[in-house]
Amino acid sequence: MGRKMYRGKQQIMFNNLPGRTFDFERVATIARVTTIRGIQRTDLNIAIVLRRITEEARAWHSQYRPIFRDDVLQNPARFVLIDPQSVQSEMFPKVFWCQNQACGRVLDYSGRDSLPPKKCPICNQGELVQLRFIKIHRCGSLQPLRPPTCSKCHSSDHMALETRGSERISNFRWICRRCGNPISVYGGRCSECQWPDSDPNSRRMDIEVHRAGRTYYAHTVVLLNIPHRELDSFFALPEWPAIVAAKFLDLPEVKQRQLSDFTSTEFVGSDISDNGITGSDLDSLLSRQASGEITAEQFVAEMNSLRRRRQQERQSISPSNIANSLAQNTGVPNSVWEDVGQELLDAVMPLENSQPQDILSEIPMSLPAQSAQRMGFSRLALINDFPIITATYGYSRAKYVPNQCRLNPFPPDREHGGRFPIFVDQIQADALLITLEANRLCTWLERNGFTPQIPAGTNSTLSQQAYFARLFHGIPTRETLLNDRPEARMVFGLLHTLSHLCIRQAALLCGLDRSSLSEYLLPPALTFAIYSNHRFGATIGALTALFEQSVEEWLNAVRDNQQCIYDPVCYERESSCHACTHLPETSCRYFNLNLSRSLLFGGPDPQLGHIHFGYFDPSLHE
Repeated sequence: MGRKMYRGKQQIMFNNLPGRTFDFERVATIARVTTIRGIQRTDLNIAIVLRRITEEARAWHSQYRPIFRDDVLQNPARFVLIDPQSVQSEMFPKVFWCQNQACGRVLDYSGRDSLPPKKCPICNQGELVQLRFIKIHRCGSLQPLRPPTCSKCHSSDHMALETRGSERISNFRWICRRCGNPISVYGGRCSECQWPDSDPNSRRMDIEVHRAGRTYYAHTVVLLNIPHRELDSFFALPEWPAIVAAKFLDLPEVKQRQLSDFTSTEFVGSDISDNGITGSDLDSLLSRQASGEITAEQFVAEMNSLRRRRQQERQSISPSNIANSLAQNTGVPNSVWEDVGQELLDAVMPLENSQPQDILSEIPMSLPAQSAQRMGFSRLALINDFPIITATYGYSRAKYVPNQCRLNPFPPDREHGGRFPIFVDQIQADALLITLEANRLCTWLERNGFTPQIPAGTNSTLSQQAYFARLFHGIPTRETLLNDRPEARMVFGLLHTLSHLCIRQAALLCGLDRSSLSEYLLPPALTFAIYSNHRFGATIGALTALFEQSVEEWLNAVRDNQQCIYDPVCYERESSCHACTHLPETSCRYFNLNLSRSLLFGGPDPQLGHIHFGYFDPSLHE
């Protein structure tokens, strides 16, 4: 019977995934995860999960994600959502190193079913341990570090590994114990890929200690309050992004409606029959005729009039009419709303499925509400029991940044029809939702010399909000935004930087490590959420306590946090570094790009020059 060890689900989601190596506890064994077994989650909407994965995967050019092509990601039948329950592993690497310095032989048992004895069979003195060094390549290849063939003896049977008293692999060397021929330790070229880069060095494999961080990067997406399967019919509507946008903008046609009321054929909000008249309408008319209030002729006339009115009402709330009304009111075409619909959905669902506490609407005259208004917020809400889905969909090695590595899926799951597994974990957590004021953002852009091109819609207020949805249409927010898109850089950089400062200050007040809090950016909605990505922080309600007891202190700390310990160097370069704005990769999925304190407080920007008015400038609140 194999050995067992126990780990939490979150550790499995990040640290014990297929293809990753780990040290087996209490025994001196290195193992590699082969498979994860679990329960299929059929209650979650896999199409929504794949849309979120697609958003991140598109940061990689197609040649760096050959399996995660757009056509594959658009086919939910190729994937399966798995709730992890158990992990299976195997010993890896099966390369063993004699610890007798006079011997130091390295024995390769790869491909064998048997294992060597505990004592070195060559010197009979040194203990044999697994070689802790492995070879990796950014295509995702993982190989054992095997002893090379001696160029003189033409054999690898007598190769020893000498560290020469160093911890640096560059100082190690192979040496043949038969002829004394030394050979440098070299990873060689990857034999498992044809890397698209023409640079010959791009094929070179790196040698790392197996537990080093760069040997494996898990790629995950987070979905807040993911819609369940009951909304499948809603997402079958071609106009669903327009309906979501209309809901976000509070168009009259949908203001009092729920997204769950829509189906693929009609809006189900009343008992409208095929002829347009409800049962209650007909009962009322019959009752009035029976009491003598109306004659038979009047009954027919009122019934026809009521039928026309009901049919007009049904037509006004049809998906196509809502899409047309949205385009007319905002001046933004439906193609834009289709592009940003997913992010607007993420902004709408928390407000629709829960009962948020918004200090700006519930207690507008309170000190926290006044502080939030001065900071340019239009919403500061607490969402309780917020379902957070973490979906781990793939991995990379050696690199994490797009186009510098290959984005790989996990091996197909035989128990689920050979589909690619996506491992999911759900926790109930509290989250803080913050939305910026569209009008103040426009004023801020104008004060800094930019002229927002507001769409020519019939409703000027909605057109102003729709401008920001159009602004981020097709914008690659996971890349550095240059000065050819100045307004997008300004607005996204502001939202991103503010989110990071909010997390850093919240972590201090909550007593949590900042890596325990994460951001969720929705640029087209001018919204971001911060939430606990750790079960402990979610269980104790860390952000709820912050919202209820220390929200004003938190807001003041964010607004007054203008300095960095590395100023003036940090201020003069980017106004962004690990000491003032950066977050760990578990908290920021935008690679700490497009950050600058200057956007909040004024100062130099490496792409746009000098920002004369920061978003927190008091004159913008006057």
